[in-house]
Amino acid sequence: MNQTNTVFITALSIILVGYFLKRQNIVSEKEGKIISKLLMHTTFPALMFLTMKRVHFEFNLLLLPVISFCFSLLTMFTAAKLFKNQTQKMKAILIMGSGGFNLGLFAYPLIEGIWGQAGMVYAAMFDFGNSFAVFGLVYGTGVFMSDKNESVSISQNAKKAILKIFTLLPFQAILLGVFVNLAKIEIPTIVIDVIDVMARGNKVIVLLIMGIYLNISTSGEILKKVSKVLLIRYFWGFLLGFTFFYLLPVEQLYRNVLLIVLIIPVGMTILPFSDELNYDTKIAGMLVNVSMLISFAMMWALVIGLNLA
Repeated sequence: MNQTNTVFITALSIILVGYFLKRQNIVSEKEGKIISKLLMHTTFPALMFLTMKRVHFEFNLLLLPVISFCFSLLTMFTAAKLFKNQTQKMKAILIMGSGGFNLGLFAYPLIEGIWGQAGMVYAAMFDFGNSFAVFGLVYGTGVFMSDKNESVSISQNAKKAILKIFTLLPFQAILLGVFVNLAKIEIPTIVIDVIDVMARGNKVIVLLIMGIYLNISTSGEILKKVSKVLLIRYFWGFLLGFTFFYLLPVEQLYRNVLLIVLIIPVGMTILPFSDELNYDTKIAGMLVNVSMLISFAMMWALVIGLNLA
């Protein structure tokens, strides 16, 4: 069995363990949220810090956050046109679901397993732009279109979104890692060792959380709306992904990772966003879960089919 199949089969096995634990009522989704919160404040920031600390910065890396942000801008604009005749609240959740990616709680374990730290550098830079897309575009759109926030101005929305971005511990870890890297600050070995141990725990926790959250509804009406959103995401993801893959004048690994990150699932942040803003949480949950299954299968097929590993 080759390395790629080993990575995906191992990941799938751990995801199924998480799903089994939930089905047996050993761990609930509520407890999964607590584990997710713990991850976002420990192992995930540790991984981001080490990744950015070790990267050799080049100008072409700056293109990745731009692509990430502009992709969400494009997909959300497409969704706004496609769903213009829907009710305000329905249109809002469908537009929100069209933007943003789930790197931290989906893609990182797979990318790290396939391409190691070299691949993680490109994924982390892509995620840098994704942070602004998720909290600036996705959350900002939700707030702007919510009937709970009619009195809130656009400038207030922008300030709230920016505050959320810069108070995220993983985002702060990225900035700190970049600063330490560029300033060539020497950190004691024992400190790096502690952070490294924490970072290595990220992979298995993320995969278990994916299994705990996995929950597929069979509602035909919801599935129909979700399918249209995912069609937008995967259409643009494949179109731009293959365009960059064949035409972008950068190294092969850069293009391989970019092709993959453009088809990863809807960001899980849409769940708390929809709950906070009183949107349809069933649609939000379906978007996350269906896209997770589709993206996992697509990533596996692409890596094997195009020999990307």
